[in-house]
Amino acid sequence: MFDLRCPACGASKIRLAPRKSLSDVLLSGLTIYPFRCQLCADRFRTFLGHRTPNPRRSFDRVEVSFPVWFRTRGVIHLDEMGQEGVIENLSIRGCRIRSFAPVALGSRLELEFQHANDSFPITVEEAVVRSSANGVIGVRFTRLRRTDERRIRHIVDVWLPELLPSV
Repeated sequence: MFDLRCPACGASKIRLAPRKSLSDVLLSGLTIYPFRCQLCADRFRTFLGHRTPNPRRSFDRVEVSFPVWFRTRGVIHLDEMGQEGVIENLSIRGCRIRSFAPVALGSRLELEFQHANDSFPITVEEAVVRSSANGVIGVRFTRLRRTDERRIRHIVDVWLPELLPSV
């Protein structure tokens, strides 16, 4: 039995990362797999000792319910008030928003959300729309201030359970 930890930050909240490169595929034959820290995003490889399927995502999402305000980035029309929605899940790299506002794939959005009534809003300066269908918008964060990034990491750290049991 051993305890897997991130070599960069020491967190135990790590998960298998998708195998994308030829070296990842070749090393997986030796049961050496890529892992991704859910808190600092460090990617590293380690010997697992048994075969495992290739995961689809690099980051786990935590189920949340935070009100969010968003608008298309770069729009300077005064009549552009923005849209409202609810963040349904969150990771350090993106989120899923429930909103019936029409948003095109590839759009760049500014987001602002509050995770508690007595907290300051968290601002994501830029997020790219990766999916949009049936009132659900999937976005990937592409630019946010370091302080807001730390606050999102803290939320994920508190809400995300330990991911890999001792093997």
